[in-house]
Amino acid sequence: MFVESKALLLHKTKYGDSGFVLKMYTEKFGTQSFIVKGVSSAKNRARMALFSPLTLLEVQFDDRKINKLMYLKEVTCYRQYRMIPFDMARSGVLLFYAELLYKLLYDAGADERLYAFLEEELGALDADVVFRPNSHLWFMLKLAAVLGYAPANNYSEKNCYFCPGQSSFQSIFFKDEDALSEEASAVLAAMLRDEDVVVPPKSIRNELLQGLIRYFRVHNDQVRQIESVGVLAEVMRINNL
Repeated sequence: MFVESKALLLHKTKYGDSGFVLKMYTEKFGTQSFIVKGVSSAKNRARMALFSPLTLLEVQFDDRKINKLMYLKEVTCYRQYRMIPFDMARSGVLLFYAELLYKLLYDAGADERLYAFLEEELGALDADVVFRPNSHLWFMLKLAAVLGYAPANNYSEKNCYFCPGQSSFQSIFFKDEDALSEEASAVLAAMLRDEDVVVPPKSIRNELLQGLIRYFRVHNDQVRQIESVGVLAEVMRINNL
């Protein structure tokens, strides 16, 4: 029986001369892997565009092969990005999201609430509004909450250092070696309170990014190193963000 589902393309790997193995997070069936052939030939350039990072797809496949490598019967894009392809900063953020989600959701089960969240956040990144250079930090915090491991917001004058390994704020006597600085911890605490935080300086944003990556690594050992951080840093530099 053939079934349909919305899907986000997380990752693609070259397969043969003109095919790919695609890793997707589907709304109804969680993370699944698919094979497509004849995509990268000169005649199929339009179809190749379907398989860009985090493209919003509608896929159809045989449900008798769930959790196995499957062939797609049909694949279409149900929502095209309008701003992201033409904005270097947004494109850099999208690549970062794709790598982070590929590692976090490598073998994840179906979660329609999570899918709806990702769909909404990608829509926000693509919205016709002024780009905020700390949007990826907000995304990571909200994602952690949806995944069920939001940091404890126990920030206080005494507990003013966020420790990723302990998922909470600690005092100077109990902070670990990966703890964020007092300034970065204060910004993180304000974000956890959902305050309208002024975009912090680049040094603080970079510290928060590295700290949140370490935080995700504590909860999911697939994360390890995020290589697209370098790309993200470069596009921010080029755009003076």
